[in-house]
Amino acid sequence: MIKFYWFLPLSVILVVGCARQVEMSPQSKLDTAELHYRQGLRALDEDDVWAAQASFERARSLDENHPGVAVGSALVASAQGEFFKARKMLEGALHQDRSFVDAHVALAQVTAKEGMTQGRSPEQWLEPMRRSMTRAAQLAPADGSVPFRHGEIEFDAGEYDPARRALQRSISLAQAPWDERAKQLLTLMQTIERSTPGSPLGARIAAAQSVSRAELAVLLIEELHVEQHLAARRRLEAAAAPPAVEIDATALGIEMTWAQPFIERLLPLGIIGLEPLPDGSFAPEEPVTRAQLAMVVDDLLQRISGSDHSSNRYTGEASRFSDMPSDHYAYAAIVNVVARGVMAPDAIAMTFRPSAPVKGAEALEVIRQLESALSSGY
Repeated sequence: MIKFYWFLPLSVILVVGCARQVEMSPQSKLDTAELHYRQGLRALDEDDVWAAQASFERARSLDENHPGVAVGSALVASAQGEFFKARKMLEGALHQDRSFVDAHVALAQVTAKEGMTQGRSPEQWLEPMRRSMTRAAQLAPADGSVPFRHGEIEFDAGEYDPARRALQRSISLAQAPWDERAKQLLTLMQTIERSTPGSPLGARIAAAQSVSRAELAVLLIEELHVEQHLAARRRLEAAAAPPAVEIDATALGIEMTWAQPFIERLLPLGIIGLEPLPDGSFAPEEPVTRAQLAMVVDDLLQRISGSDHSSNRYTGEASRFSDMPSDHYAYAAIVNVVARGVMAPDAIAMTFRPSAPVKGAEALEVIRQLESALSSGY
């Protein structure tokens, strides 16, 4: 998936590296350029770019002619947006060894990242990317990482059919860890498809690794249509409309925020979990946690069903989740939404991960479940 990093310019790192390019002697038979190159790739997958750079430099110091050194440096350059430099490095790696599979895969990754980052039409970069991945697959037909990386790129581009074929190919090769990673990505893609976002905003956020408070406000307004649901409930009960709420955009920290009009529509609804913070701000860019989402969901379910909020309902009981106590501020809400099947814990470890950020696909799936629950509530 597309990732962005902030760190020192690659030119500075390379200058420092070149200043000490005295080839080191390995300290063990296992201390090889290949080992550190692979560790660098794993670090990039984990978003630990500093560790990746250190690993690539260690590989360079052990064998500056290892083609992986250029590939690793190219991926770092690409992460910085230095696509021309990345391409030059990959050209060098392929000139050195045309059969080096990772160089073809990296070229596909750089091509896709450049195209998507610069907002180019998919027609301009999809086919070159696919040619590079096809060449990689021809060179290593039994390497599960190749179709996984291909599927990952297609997924990021929103090309779900070719992504599905590539991921299924990776799974069929049954090569750890790529088959498991392919299954996870395929599951995520199926969740997104099942959520069938109703608006362009939903479609855009589906693959996001986290959802901000502002984004959740927009999803509640545009995807869930929460205003209409609550208004329908008030009509059913012949209840009065909520009192007007004075919005101070400056105090809330939403002045000039892209989502300001949506937040201003949401705040009068008084939804627990998305109210202003104790300091009076809304903190629009702060990521929403699973605990906070549970509170939002629970509040809406309670209001639609007309039942009373009972935050003390489970006080004193042994926690049902292994990673949080029963006196956690969101414990009652979490138990309620799990019982309603709107959110789920890990079925084996029985963890809820209350502090984990909510991913885009998860938020959309919850909204779809909420929509079904709310629609049946009146």
